[in-house]
Amino acid sequence: MPHSFLTVVLFLSIYTFGNAERLAWTNSKIQGSPEPPPAYQAEVIWPHISFSNGLDITRLASEEKLFITEQYGKIWWVPADLSAAPDAAQLVGNFRDLVPDLNNILALAFHPEFQRTREAFAYYGAALDGQFKDMRTSRFKLDKNLRFVPGSLKPILEFKGSGHVGGDLQFGPDGMLYLSVGDLSPPSPPDRYDMGQDLTKWGSKILRIDVVNTETGQPYRVPEDNPFIDFPGARPETWAYGFRNPWKLCFHPETGNVWTGDVGWEAWEMVYRVQKGDNFGWSVKEGPVPLRSDLPPGPTPIVPPLAYYSHVEGSSITGGYFVTNDRIPELKGAYLYGDYATGRVWALNWDGEKVTQNRLISDTRKGIVSFGQDMDGDLIFLDHPATSHLYRLVPAREHTASPAFPLRLSESGLFSNVVTETPSPGVYPFKIKAPTWQENFDSRYWIGLPGKGTVDASVGYRDELPLLRYSQPNDTVLAKTIHRKDGKRIETQILHFDGYWNGYSYQWNEAQTDAVLVRKEGLDTIIDSEPYRFPARSECVRCHGSSFHRPLAFHPGQMNRDGQLEKFKSLGLVNRKFADVASFQKMADPKDETAPIDTRARSWIQTNCAHCHRVSGGAGVTSLMNIGVPTDRMGLINHPPEKGSFGFENASLIDPGNPYRSVFYYRINTLGAGHMPMIGFRTPDEGGIELIHDWIRSLAPEKLLPKPTLQPASVEDALSLMHRIRIGALSEDEAKEAVAHCMQSSDPFIINLFAGFRPE
Repeated sequence: MPHSFLTVVLFLSIYTFGNAERLAWTNSKIQGSPEPPPAYQAEVIWPHISFSNGLDITRLASEEKLFITEQYGKIWWVPADLSAAPDAAQLVGNFRDLVPDLNNILALAFHPEFQRTREAFAYYGAALDGQFKDMRTSRFKLDKNLRFVPGSLKPILEFKGSGHVGGDLQFGPDGMLYLSVGDLSPPSPPDRYDMGQDLTKWGSKILRIDVVNTETGQPYRVPEDNPFIDFPGARPETWAYGFRNPWKLCFHPETGNVWTGDVGWEAWEMVYRVQKGDNFGWSVKEGPVPLRSDLPPGPTPIVPPLAYYSHVEGSSITGGYFVTNDRIPELKGAYLYGDYATGRVWALNWDGEKVTQNRLISDTRKGIVSFGQDMDGDLIFLDHPATSHLYRLVPAREHTASPAFPLRLSESGLFSNVVTETPSPGVYPFKIKAPTWQENFDSRYWIGLPGKGTVDASVGYRDELPLLRYSQPNDTVLAKTIHRKDGKRIETQILHFDGYWNGYSYQWNEAQTDAVLVRKEGLDTIIDSEPYRFPARSECVRCHGSSFHRPLAFHPGQMNRDGQLEKFKSLGLVNRKFADVASFQKMADPKDETAPIDTRARSWIQTNCAHCHRVSGGAGVTSLMNIGVPTDRMGLINHPPEKGSFGFENASLIDPGNPYRSVFYYRINTLGAGHMPMIGFRTPDEGGIELIHDWIRSLAPEKLLPKPTLQPASVEDALSLMHRIRIGALSEDEAKEAVAHCMQSSDPFIINLFAGFRPE
């Protein structure tokens, strides 16, 4: 069938609502999963007990209590016996009462002889300046009622840091205090301050100190058996080095070795077994692969990770513990660790010489931020949304794949005729205002609600900002077909809701008669002589937010066009509140030059950025880019970067009036490390980039810009040059000469900006 004819058929079949009564969707086959689920699932321990941004679990065995540390200062305790039935968590206090300039508290540990000393230890950050925090480890006391003793805080050690500060704080079986510290810098450039291989600095280390057997008046003693105590210039507190951001550690129950998860940079997450004096390579290597050839390695050989996984499977590891009890016998002796971004949990078995097994055992969809152990050695974990709970793993209710899960799109029940994509009764097409960047492709969209179900919406408020909340029935399905401009279909993506959103991708055949389910790992291929990726299931989860319930296209601001919201409301597909929300989600087609530039730019940002950069979005920066947030409250304008300045001096995420000094503008331009959006097409959206350029310029049009040059010596000059090339302000020869010059630059950020750039 000619593609042009197919396009006409599709248009007529899917974009006509008519005045028909709402039909029930009764033939969906998209239920269950095409793979057997992992063997274990998360079970909340005390549903009525929650915490605010919980960050750490610490067991105090002598008191049979678990202490939960919240990021912004409060510390609570609950019973360490999971069979107990507490009415509520008990407040120890707010650490801000001891540290008024507290930024956040990362970890808590108790003196090995707590009942005698009443001493506890904390690792935390305090306010210092806009770029750095004052990272401190201090000791303090609790009274017999487990309340802070005023005036008892005594500093132990202190250093400056930002970004990757670690961390964890635990006493080892040897009675020494171990502190994990990251490279004390933002993510990009990697290891900005060259901490990883430098023994003279605090960063990228696991430190080991003695706070028990100290001389009078001394905050700590350096143990005589520390490996670098006699190494010239080395920090004698160092036990091991070469970490990027070691997040949570534990000790092997038999050998006493430290085990930790190390959060990687662009590609890998690592598990390390740490022995005295080990070097784990950061930033000469990122886990298993070379990274920075310019950095001299440290004095000891680089030790490879015991286990690692790619950013297809997760992107922020949380180190765990060894299972020492018999509640789940098959896990006894295994080291359990997880991923904050995806909620996955793995079990690793070690025979003393090698890894014998490393398997995925659970897909919890929780933001796993810390593991802990109860009194019996049973593993628990804490998640990290605004409202945190304690969980444990239990055997999953089902262990088999759904035998009817459609392996072909024609079997899904979405379409009565898959060749023409004629939707089944009860499946409805919809259009949106601002599609995500898809290079040379377009998309069509459908929603199927089981029976005559409804998507209900409500509006909550945080810091006086409206937040849309969804509620949709189980087995809701959203579908998107990506096709070329001539109508040839490439991929149909499906989101299926079963309490969480699950993503599946179907690849269309050359004959355009059907599409086949892509394997869970995704697929890299070539389409029209260009690389094309069908996303892995885990990549779908990263964008669509697992527990955050985020469809990206099906929301009021996107769908408020051509009377569509009113039609959907009258059909009962959405409730009244869903339609009303469009009043504070004003969006426009970014290409519609008749719309205000602020609306167009914010719509582009909503589509391409806001699914991560929003409240509880899972991104590592605090910007709020969703469309309902006023522009001046986004945390972008005159806001310092939190994930690297990319070669700028004292730059902002957005410098009003000057796109060339705006880190946000750099990141959507660059083709190298730091490119945003992180997932999706890697080619730059030139129309979107120029829209953002003009929007930033419109914020302060009177601001003077750098004088143009064909031989830029700074990132600011290079961005200005790139803009001039894009708008055709240079001749072809001038553009080629300028790009060639930039590719010879000594500044990696300039090189990354032009890598792969081909002026027209």
